[in-house]
Amino acid sequence: MKKISLFVYDFDGTLVDTFEDIANSVNLTLDEMNLQSLNQETIRMNIGGGVVNLMTRSLVGSGCNDTETAVSLFRKHYNLHLLDQTKLYPDGREVLEHFSSKTNVILSNKPTSFVEKILKALNFLSPFDSILGGDSLKEQKPSPIGLQYLMKKFNCLPKEVLMIGDSAIDVKTGKGAGVTTCGVTYGLGNPISLRDSKPDYLINNLASLKSLFN
Repeated sequence: MKKISLFVYDFDGTLVDTFEDIANSVNLTLDEMNLQSLNQETIRMNIGGGVVNLMTRSLVGSGCNDTETAVSLFRKHYNLHLLDQTKLYPDGREVLEHFSSKTNVILSNKPTSFVEKILKALNFLSPFDSILGGDSLKEQKPSPIGLQYLMKKFNCLPKEVLMIGDSAIDVKTGKGAGVTTCGVTYGLGNPISLRDSKPDYLINNLASLKSLFN
């Protein structure tokens, strides 16, 4: 078992299943802009890299490139619907309780206010010592600066840090900061690109963390 002091979790697709509410909000946005809605598989492929990337990709082929309006409308709709169907993935509470003596943080490209609103509603905010969203620093994942900021904040060496996420972006972020990486296969990320990114560990459920790290 590898000793870890700082557990860094991605949010969407790793701790929380937010897909249905994201997809619904994308299509509410497109509908308000009088554009054709997208199927769920297309929206799933568009997720990753934050709200701007999501809506930029969602406008491709629509004949409209007004990303600014799309992002603004998405934020409006998502703020109203982000708790309709969103739920924690299995074993999340159990794993955070198991590692409660460690430092547990979230590093997401999702706006911080959305992350905090969801966690509060799910009564899951207290396990986390820090939350960095996509608007917390000047750069988002896969830039390593968020991880570097957290390591400095909690005085941890790279060898003591684990980055956990469902996408190749999370693995690239971890590798860029020189920390151990763990991919989860059940999330929103493309499973092929996740495997191709060669995380140090690849797990099918969060509970596996308990047998790998201490």
